[in-house]
Amino acid sequence: MLSYDRRGDAAWITIDRPEKRNAVHVEGWRELARLLERAESEARAAVVTGVDDAFCAGDDIAVIDDAETADEVEELADCLHGALFGVEALDVPVIAAVNGLAYGGGLELVLGCDLAVAVEGATFALPETRIGAYPPYAVERIAAVGGRKRLMELALAGEPIGAERALDWGLVNRVVPESELEPTVEAFVRRIAESPAASVAATKRYAARRASDAGARDRIVGALSQLRRDEACREATRAFLER
Repeated sequence: MLSYDRRGDAAWITIDRPEKRNAVHVEGWRELARLLERAESEARAAVVTGVDDAFCAGDDIAVIDDAETADEVEELADCLHGALFGVEALDVPVIAAVNGLAYGGGLELVLGCDLAVAVEGATFALPETRIGAYPPYAVERIAAVGGRKRLMELALAGEPIGAERALDWGLVNRVVPESELEPTVEAFVRRIAESPAASVAATKRYAARRASDAGARDRIVGALSQLRRDEACREATRAFLER
């Protein structure tokens, strides 16, 4: 589902699940966290991207629907928290090479990355409320990145926005033609590698000083548990899966 490839100073991690638009299940989030830790020990930067025309469609909704017991909900919350907040805690920069749609957890992954380059046709959305869930990492972080009203538009309306609006809102750093995606990311990697590793790590560490907020994990577990007990939310999830 995920591949790991060293290219010069960068470790490229590719989400390869095209039949699900690169949606990630529980083990996929865990594998992403493991590969990012490997990149931290081997490379000067990590790059995350997807195959075909999708970066990541977010969580595999079937996994959310299957989370019924308190232990299952806690397991789901922990793997999301570990992967997304783990991006912030790494000493090496993480770059999102957004090759297509980034929905739900996919957009949250973009938000967690230190830099993001998107192709011109990329789209971004937080549709979780429409399926009886909520975007945990985005709720914790996006208001600081793009502002509360932009968070509310994405999270409550659930409609996608295009790459140019994502750039205007500060969700990505660059919007480029598809042919320029990898060269633009590689240029960022080269510039990062020119600086001492300790300086880069210190910059990341203090920019993401809230990553160790233990309260976020408890909030996520509590919210997911409440939503999985709500029948209207469960019905919205089931309706999405049936479509």
